[in-house]
Amino acid sequence: MTAVVAVMCLITMAITVAGHIIGRNISRAGNTADLTMHEIVIGNDVLRLPANVIRFENQRVSGVQAAVDAYFAWPGMNGYSEASRSIFSQTASADGLVFVRVAQATMSRDMSGRYTPIYKRLTDGLPVAGPNGLNSYRLKSGAGYANELMYVERTTSERPYTIRCLVEEAASEMDFNTRTGCQRDISIGKDLSVTYRFSIDLLPHWREIEDDIRQRLEAALIK
Repeated sequence: MTAVVAVMCLITMAITVAGHIIGRNISRAGNTADLTMHEIVIGNDVLRLPANVIRFENQRVSGVQAAVDAYFAWPGMNGYSEASRSIFSQTASADGLVFVRVAQATMSRDMSGRYTPIYKRLTDGLPVAGPNGLNSYRLKSGAGYANELMYVERTTSERPYTIRCLVEEAASEMDFNTRTGCQRDISIGKDLSVTYRFSIDLLPHWREIEDDIRQRLEAALIK
């Protein structure tokens, strides 16, 4: 009887420990606080990133990959930690997060470079003043950018800051509400295209976010 009780106690303890481990993993929802560095080869570039900024588990390995998906808490551009779990585990929104995808470039120009020769011709109507030095433009119907607004830096440069934001139509034809966020792509390294997106609520901070993303990823490049 003593032996049986001892075995039952051990089984109970094992179940309890396993339950805590499984529960912790579920609560992380695929996130990790692991700071192990991985060297990811994409084309002719190598990025050195910690596991806690790499979004998907199957990409948390060193070696050749077609692309890598990362995410950062902003401000700070930090990866997942137990202290920031509430930010990374949001289900209703992505406030405070910047999502990044790094892949080999398939176009010769990034979004700023495409504005003057391409996007500018697709704008429809007069610009509307947006946040922090940006103008917003409607895009022509049938141009392939349904339900999007384009925000463009007010400047004479041929390469202005340019970002597209998804929207949904409200009751009035002229009344638009932002729905899911904004997306932009930039070029870094020898041949990398970085597509990043964030909540519309962070759009007033576009300058800081752009600078932070460039600095964070360029620092990760192995020269």
